[in-house]
Amino acid sequence: MKTIKSTALIFSLITSFSCLSIRALAQNKPAELANIFENIEKLDGNAIIKRLADQHNSYNKNFSNNNLPKEEYIINRKNLTLISFNGLDYYVKNNKVIAIQGLNLSDKVLNQITDKLVVLDSIQFNLCECSNAERFNPNADLQKIRNIERKFMLTLKMLSSTVRDIATLAKKENPSLTVETNIAKMRLPNIDHTDKTNTQSLVLLSK
Repeated sequence: MKTIKSTALIFSLITSFSCLSIRALAQNKPAELANIFENIEKLDGNAIIKRLADQHNSYNKNFSNNNLPKEEYIINRKNLTLISFNGLDYYVKNNKVIAIQGLNLSDKVLNQITDKLVVLDSIQFNLCECSNAERFNPNADLQKIRNIERKFMLTLKMLSSTVRDIATLAKKENPSLTVETNIAKMRLPNIDHTDKTNTQSLVLLSK
């Protein structure tokens, strides 16, 4: 009887330890966890933002129907994807940030980060779609297109500022705790009312 109880206790301890190890691996070393997935896509988020900005800058200069920029999501990914922004690796799946490598973040904070990035990603996609649709309108309003394109570029700058601010928080002492306690304070300005001169730091920490 004692042998059976001892064996059960050892098995229970091993099981508990295994569960804790897996949880720690998922929270602290998502890169290792991601290795179990085949063909994980790895993207440079900053390069994507720059490419989209360059495409729209070229389009805005020429306004050629043959040079329309393609609508493209940055964050919205169905399959598990690693997207790097400012040195931080974001693990994204089903349009959600599920982990950031090296940071031990709660689901609540990951959801807050997801909300900020997904909103901006959706806005930039929809603005590109609207701009292209207006361009093919027989009665196309060039001023309307310019306004849409201005908002598009502003949205990309907001997205760049957001990931840059998160990276700044992650470089401070106790990075996980710093991100946990400050991410909710980050606010996004209203695109329609943001001053054009205030583009260097569009995402600010509320005081």
